Amino acid sequence: MSKISIQEKEKNVGSLSASLQLKEIDGKTIAFQNKIPYPSFEPQNRLVFSLAGLWKKKRFEADHDWSLSFRDDKWIQRTEEDAQGITKSEFDDDKWATHPLPLSENKLTGKEEKGGAETYENGVWYRKTFELDTDWEGKSISLKCLAVSYVSDFWINGQYVGYHEGGYTPFAFDVTAFIKSGVNTITIRVDNPPWTTRVDTVPAQNNDFFNYTGVIHDLYLEATKGVHVARADIVPKNLQGDVEISVTLENRLDQEAEVILNGELFDTDYQTENWLASPSAESICNNLLVVSGMEETKVVLKKKETKVMTYHVKIENPKLWSIREPNLYVFAIELSSNQRKIDRFATQFGIRTLEAKKANILLNDNPVFLAGVARHEEWPDCGRTASWNRIKDDLLKIADLQVNLIRTAHYPNHIYTFLLLDRIGLPAMSEIPLWQFGTSHYQAQEKRKISYQMWREMVFSNYNRPSIMMWSTQNESSDILYRKAYNEKLVKELKETYNDGRLITQSAAADQPGYEDASMEPLDVAGWTMYFGIFHGSTPYEGTRNFIEQAHAKWPDKPIINTEYGIWSNADDSFLEKQVEIYRDVQHALLEKATVFPKGLLNKEGYIAAIDYWTAFDWYVNHNNFYQTMGMYRMDRKTTKPLYGEFVRDHERLMEKTNGIGISGSSVKSIELNGIIDQAEMGSVIYTLQQPVDLSKYHYLVIRVLDKENEAGFDIEIRNGEGNSTSYRTYGMKANQMFDVYIPLWTMEQHVISQATAIKCGFEENRSLEVFEMYRL
Repeated sequence: MSKISIQEKEKNVGSLSASLQLKEIDGKTIAFQNKIPYPSFEPQNRLVFSLAGLWKKKRFEADHDWSLSFRDDKWIQRTEEDAQGITKSEFDDDKWATHPLPLSENKLTGKEEKGGAETYENGVWYRKTFELDTDWEGKSISLKCLAVSYVSDFWINGQYVGYHEGGYTPFAFDVTAFIKSGVNTITIRVDNPPWTTRVDTVPAQNNDFFNYTGVIHDLYLEATKGVHVARADIVPKNLQGDVEISVTLENRLDQEAEVILNGELFDTDYQTENWLASPSAESICNNLLVVSGMEETKVVLKKKETKVMTYHVKIENPKLWSIREPNLYVFAIELSSNQRKIDRFATQFGIRTLEAKKANILLNDNPVFLAGVARHEEWPDCGRTASWNRIKDDLLKIADLQVNLIRTAHYPNHIYTFLLLDRIGLPAMSEIPLWQFGTSHYQAQEKRKISYQMWREMVFSNYNRPSIMMWSTQNESSDILYRKAYNEKLVKELKETYNDGRLITQSAAADQPGYEDASMEPLDVAGWTMYFGIFHGSTPYEGTRNFIEQAHAKWPDKPIINTEYGIWSNADDSFLEKQVEIYRDVQHALLEKATVFPKGLLNKEGYIAAIDYWTAFDWYVNHNNFYQTMGMYRMDRKTTKPLYGEFVRDHERLMEKTNGIGISGSSVKSIELNGIIDQAEMGSVIYTLQQPVDLSKYHYLVIRVLDKENEAGFDIEIRNGEGNSTSYRTYGMKANQMFDVYIPLWTMEQHVISQATAIKCGFEENRSLEVFEMYRL
């Protein structure tokens, strides 16, 4: 690009507008982008032309300020002039390199090492010539792009189409006026400014994940008649089968159109062989259901008009979507005119309800304890470029970890990820990439609104996914006042204008500023990353335990969730055992206050509703000085680390029988152990049971103690009548107060504790530790 004057830059810099807006239509809030209603990106059985394949490409040194400037005729003209013919159909690109799309511009070695992915944060031109047959004549044509990073501009047959900012969310254009049957040429200009060089992009910081450049996910053309279904938004209202369905109709014609709408509802069977074979909703349809509230409707649309038709449907005896029980329905709607079909649209959805009630997250009115793992959507040989089978393989491996929650890292994942999670029956938490935002970043977004656009794109592109239980507003950002105001705006907007029934949370750092974090106030769920003993001071167990106690005291009416815990294993494997140790210490602190104990027992004293280990797989980081080794799997998805086995065993126990869902009317009951306390020797207390007790049936042994000065842990030894014993070293306690020490019985030798006859507490001889009582949970 030729040199741009300082005056021209100052006029344009930072003024690129958000391309998505909200409009009120027929009593519903609808997202519009590029002058059309924001469409569904769920695959449809329509005329589709994939643009995947080999493209011509050429890198260029981008002026990032210019790329983020206001789009007007002058910007387009100047950019086309500087492109020296690249945007024109007749441009000769024979000498350009070829590159398969979708795939990032960054060269990938496929190796699990630093520098495994090339750092390229700059400009690239892509061009492709393709041919459409006569079936495309007279059609309304949309260009749908699932992710291009970061700022992208499009030309078709030499004419400027439009732009999009943001590398993680889908977008679309009406390209009817640009496409023709026969030979066409599409040109894409991509600029990906390096993170940290601007405060007004999202992300902006030097993130702990990789900044990929280019066309990341699929892009394709989709043809319909001039009147079609843009999207259908479905919200289950209760567990009795009342469902609200809002169908957005778009008329792209220059004339009035009259259409007939006929809706259908199908059940599905998740035990069929083809359940995970295709992303198409119609591929899983089973029986056509007879439902009320979906009668044939005649609609008249004015030229270029968008209308919303709302149905209140009643499904008798509905099958609920739940964890590992992915009961889904398919809503399909057909448009006809003059007794001829002109469009058909289908979407999968589930009936389930969510609520934050006191310290509990309720799924279908039952408390649930979510014990999960995070996943970066990235592979060493293809970066973030995803496919149905690649995602499916990942998610099935994660399902085998016995978890019941997936945090989809710091950014919206491919739409197939959530379609698959719907079908596997795994809940998810999805967030936009506001990673460690500070004051200047929030201030910039209040002007440019790109983060608001990303939030809306995240929500509207996955509106019908029952698997998504929580939306997250940000990760580990600092400025509390701006963050609170930002959270308030997002909560108000979603709850009051396009309420999808989901819970809203965030992933705040436990030390930014701490448990008293005022930005939690507007949220349904209070969420923190917890790295005590690593980043946040104190020790892994004691720091976590003290923090969650204080957080609950501050926010007694909110569920508390841990959004990250763990540690890296290091590329040289020097921290392999440390990874196990940190996992064990932090998880023990969290599990003591879980809202639901194993086998579905409700814990009335609990307030931790979810925990999330970071992460399933290793991944590349942006600064390329190392790759991140916090996964239980290496990047190859084949090699596991020592933590893997212990993690699976623990989560099998947590999910046993109930998948973490509490059983209504059940509760954890403390049963006192009857015995005699004997402190016959210095440095020990022996509790002799009146008769042998099977402790293996219980979750915890709780010992109530008092030490006026010493906070150190002590040794527990459980003996049986045959003289066998098993030991456990407790974590630290609190001095000068009556304190309950939790002994996780599942970590001890089960054949010993199944016939326990005595419990010995051992400590230093000069220590004054008093034992008052013991009970089992």
